[in-house]
Amino acid sequence: MLKRPYKKLYSKKDLARAVSRLGSEITPWCAQVWKESRVDVLAIPVLRGGLFFFADLVRAIDHSVEVLPLRATSYQAGVNGVQRPQVIAQFDTIPAKGRHLLLVDDICDSGRTLKVLSEQLWARGALAVRSAVLVKREVGEVTLAPDWVGFGYKGSEWLVGYGMEDAERWRNLPYVGMIEKEVS
Repeated sequence: MLKRPYKKLYSKKDLARAVSRLGSEITPWCAQVWKESRVDVLAIPVLRGGLFFFADLVRAIDHSVEVLPLRATSYQAGVNGVQRPQVIAQFDTIPAKGRHLLLVDDICDSGRTLKVLSEQLWARGALAVRSAVLVKREVGEVTLAPDWVGFGYKGSEWLVGYGMEDAERWRNLPYVGMIEKEVS
């Protein structure tokens, strides 16, 4: 039983449909990159939140992709909604030079994380950096818009499940829920 009051926002069926659609949209790009370069797109899950979405998404892409994770954090650990002053990422294992890259993350608010990651990967010699997110929250100023979006969400509520966490908990929910605001 869940302690927090979560309201189901996207069911397992909703997630499967969005992932399938995104896989179909991304496949032609992957095929074109292969056709032109004979090198697969390097698909990069932004850990930890993007892992669940990433696993399903790459299986929905009907073309080979190389997989290599990237750990990045933009929010303070254990506190919902509090951003760090800087995005922290570990780029030392990503062979970006001369590659077409696909960043995959669970949620995009302003695009700050995607922007920082993209800039760093471009600086390391990437030929292209594109991004896919499960949820694009439509709040505030946008610094970078993802190329592919599963769901647009209007609202500032904190989302949880399918990789997204509530103070480091409940990433493993098989659906996406919204934390309902407590009435005092």
